[in-house]
Amino acid sequence: MDRGIGLENSGGGNRVVHIMLFLIIGIAFVLDASKAIIPNVLTMMGTLMGVGYHGATEGWSGIGYAVTGSLTGFMAMLLLYLIGALGAGDVKLFAAIGAMMGTGFVLQTGVYAICCAGVIGAIVLIVRRKVRATSARLTGWLFTFIALRRIEGLFELQEQPNLKFPFMYAVVPGVAMAWYYSFV
Repeated sequence: MDRGIGLENSGGGNRVVHIMLFLIIGIAFVLDASKAIIPNVLTMMGTLMGVGYHGATEGWSGIGYAVTGSLTGFMAMLLLYLIGALGAGDVKLFAAIGAMMGTGFVLQTGVYAICCAGVIGAIVLIVRRKVRATSARLTGWLFTFIALRRIEGLFELQEQPNLKFPFMYAVVPGVAMAWYYSFV
C-alpha cells in the first residue's frame, strides 16, 4: 500500500523501479563521496530508465508520470543550486529520482534530504567550532533579505566561505525515509 503523496501510480510500487532507484543512488553516493562528482551519464541514465520503464509499463500516462516527476525534482532543487547550496549533479539526480518514483516521492525525498543536511551541517559546525561565526553571517544575511528585501543577497551566499560536505550524505537518508514512509 502506497502511503506517500502522489504515489498512487502503480509504477511507484513495483520492485523493478525500486531496484533502479537504489542502484542509481548507491552509485551516485560512492562517486560523490569519493570524487565529489555525480556524472551526467549517471543522472541521464536514471532519468531515461525512469521514463522508459514507466512508458513501457503504463504507456503515455507513464511517460507523463515520469516526465512530470523529473521536472518536479529538477525544479525543486534548482533554487538551491542557484544560491550555491548544492551542485548541478544533485539537481540532475533529483530529476532522475522524480522520473523513476514520481512527483510525490521526489518532493518527500527533497524535504527529508534538506532536513538531514541541516542536521549534518549543524554537527559539522559544532565539531569545527564555527557556530558563532556562521550564525552571525546568517543573521546578517537574513536581516538583509527580510528587512531590506534585497534579493541579491541570495546570490551573495555563493561567495561566502562555507563548510561543505557532499549533499549525497543527506540524500541517501532522505531517499531511505521517503521510501520507508511510502512503501513499508
